[in-house]
Amino acid sequence: MPEKVINKLWREGIIPALHEKGEPVRIPEIADIGLGSRMAVSIHKNDDILGYIWVLEGNRSFSEHDTCILQEAAHKAVTQLQQVQSRKKEQERSRQEFFWRLLTGDIQHEETIVQQLCQWFPVPPSAAAVVVLEANREINETMYKNMTYLFTTSQKVKVLFQTREQHMIVLLAEPLHPQTKEGIRWFLNDFVLLLEERFGMKSIDVGCGRLYTSFSAVKDSYAEAVNVIHINRKLPVDRESFLFYDELGFYRYTDSLIKQKRQENFTHPALETLRQYDSLYNRELCKSLTVFLKCDGNMKEAANALHIHVNTMAYRINRIEEMINVNVKDAYQKSSLLLEISLEELED
Repeated sequence: MPEKVINKLWREGIIPALHEKGEPVRIPEIADIGLGSRMAVSIHKNDDILGYIWVLEGNRSFSEHDTCILQEAAHKAVTQLQQVQSRKKEQERSRQEFFWRLLTGDIQHEETIVQQLCQWFPVPPSAAAVVVLEANREINETMYKNMTYLFTTSQKVKVLFQTREQHMIVLLAEPLHPQTKEGIRWFLNDFVLLLEERFGMKSIDVGCGRLYTSFSAVKDSYAEAVNVIHINRKLPVDRESFLFYDELGFYRYTDSLIKQKRQENFTHPALETLRQYDSLYNRELCKSLTVFLKCDGNMKEAANALHIHVNTMAYRINRIEEMINVNVKDAYQKSSLLLEISLEELED
């Protein structure tokens, strides 16, 4: 079923109604998505939804007899679907073990990996990336089922493997529409929104490693995805979070730089001069420089961010340049100062 149809059925309360009721639900025509009038029923065992039966309305309207037949069909389908589910769970255990071997680098021979993938996928994936989803609490069975539902109904990616560990879910995703990392970006943007809209789940941290054509590199993509989340959690609140490892820029190297900075017990002398001046005379030159650099030297934008007049902002920058003998129009000096400030923000 197309993704837009599934989304509409959720918004209209139809799928929630199928989950809540143990009887068929009549669904009127929804013209804007091309969905004709039909009736549907969920196939469930206790609280587990095993599947659905959808029946399109023909030349006549549904009768009460039709409703009874559909209800009976749902009851009879339980046993068959449970058998299918049992086989799927056994296969899933095998796939999870294989996935963990990829994540830990236990299996490195590319030909062996591809041979195994061909047994599970008629068309072997051309490229894939590891996606890590981390919650601020343990992901229970209900949360996991809700998330898995969104994975399997997405048409932007194909989730090749998935596994859960306490508060984290790890996926290996192949982008489909488009077949670039943008397919994964669109999927994750939709996923976060739908997770909150349908299930009320918030505070999910997301990180994605690089897209690799070699599946022996899954271990690397996993480490990159974890690192994205690690960096995002250390960013100041005014800094937008990253999604992909290759978009981190210099933040990829910050752990090493901070370690060296601590070993040298180094504080940038220009920033220290500004802090001492601010403390002595109750000024905000250091903060003004930080905002100015983050606004890429745009005087008006920086002034608006600080709620001061642009002339006041210009005066402060001129004063800063005089005090620390730095030309903030010089790309190298400007980048160096921004890097030092960014490292200090990550340390705090």
